[in-house]
Amino acid sequence: MKRVLVIGAGPGGEAAAKRAAARGASVTLIEKSQLGGLCLNWGCIPTKTLLEGGRLLHALRAAGPVVTGGPFSVDWAALRQKRDELVDGLRRSLEQDLSRRGVRVIAGAAEFVDAGRARVRTASGEEMIDFDGAVLATGSEPVFPRPFADRRPDVLDSDGALALERLPRRLLVVGGGAVGCEFAGLFAELGVAVTLVEMKDQLLPGEDAAVARGLQSAFERRGLGVRLETVVTTFEKTGGEFHVRFSRGEPLVADQILLCVGRRPVTAGLGLEHAGVAVENGRVAVNDRLQTSNPKVFAVGDVNGLSLLAHAAAAQAEVAVDALFGESRAYRNDRVPRCLYTWPEVASVGEWAVPARERGVDVKAQRFFFKGSPKALASNEGDGFLQVLSDKADGKILGAQIIGPHATELIHLFAVALQGGMRVDDLKHVIFAHPTLAEGVREALAR
Repeated sequence: MKRVLVIGAGPGGEAAAKRAAARGASVTLIEKSQLGGLCLNWGCIPTKTLLEGGRLLHALRAAGPVVTGGPFSVDWAALRQKRDELVDGLRRSLEQDLSRRGVRVIAGAAEFVDAGRARVRTASGEEMIDFDGAVLATGSEPVFPRPFADRRPDVLDSDGALALERLPRRLLVVGGGAVGCEFAGLFAELGVAVTLVEMKDQLLPGEDAAVARGLQSAFERRGLGVRLETVVTTFEKTGGEFHVRFSRGEPLVADQILLCVGRRPVTAGLGLEHAGVAVENGRVAVNDRLQTSNPKVFAVGDVNGLSLLAHAAAAQAEVAVDALFGESRAYRNDRVPRCLYTWPEVASVGEWAVPARERGVDVKAQRFFFKGSPKALASNEGDGFLQVLSDKADGKILGAQIIGPHATELIHLFAVALQGGMRVDDLKHVIFAHPTLAEGVREALAR
């Protein structure tokens, strides 16, 4: 029986432990904080619970005269209580599920002592664990660049934003990536005066430019201030408020600053050098089977820097455990759906047009705008579009980008298409129900 050690109980570690247990391994799972990791406790689940409250409020306001009884508001304390109850319940379910599968869970910190052993420090002492294979899933932590590095207690990170007992009146969000945009949209809907600052020339750096412009327009229509190509140069806290200066534009006064400028892999204190695990540019280096420089050790999720998405970590974990058992299949990062739970929602999968053209592909881009969708209009959600990218030479689908209603669900149509190697004609001949948002795919491909 293989002895498998998993370090970190977030989505990657959870998936690895379950996969290894299902294959008959003796599995030990080490977690120094909470089962479920960032995703369950401070990330995906709690933030989406809060965002759902904001989305419902937005939907009521968008309904206009059809729904009466306003003005509408959200009880922040009640919303936080719902979040806490959901997270606690899911954590208990995870604990029970791991126990049923025979996974041994240890609350403690693990450190490699050599290529096949690790030391686990717990509240009651130390334990040495020998392993035939190990999966490293230690996640990431927020980045605090200057001028924030020496003032960490003064500013919020995503964890701090979740812990707010009351809403600020004015909020500066620094960082226009996925996390910054979600929090900015949420707090703006809850009545907070939000300014969002991004150092690049668009929100969601790396995403399709038209999608980013669409999200920015939607934000600005809701009164949310957006400043691009701008960084915070200095800030001072005086009398309970922050006086902030920027590289360009007017100074600003805020009650809170929320920093969302990125995350870095957690590698410190793991004894990676003792296990012969190489670290490159701050991340654990892996091959396409998630194997490190030590063939017995695999690294999945944020710690390897390939993707900061929970479902990517889980997919990597399955590939890693299968490789540990002798199977060889490659992980495909380009098959991971990328989802943003703002309103309108944003999602994409596969390639973007610019990189595809840069590698010499003659790209065909076909769009459908939701203002032409009866279903979207009936739901007061006519903003946005979906875009399908294909290779003109053979019609093979390369990727898709969506901004609009239920984008995070619709994107899976294209994830399936990519997985199946489908071409435009294959998808064009699918029968879509009417009236649905999904029938927009057929409309796009008919153009």
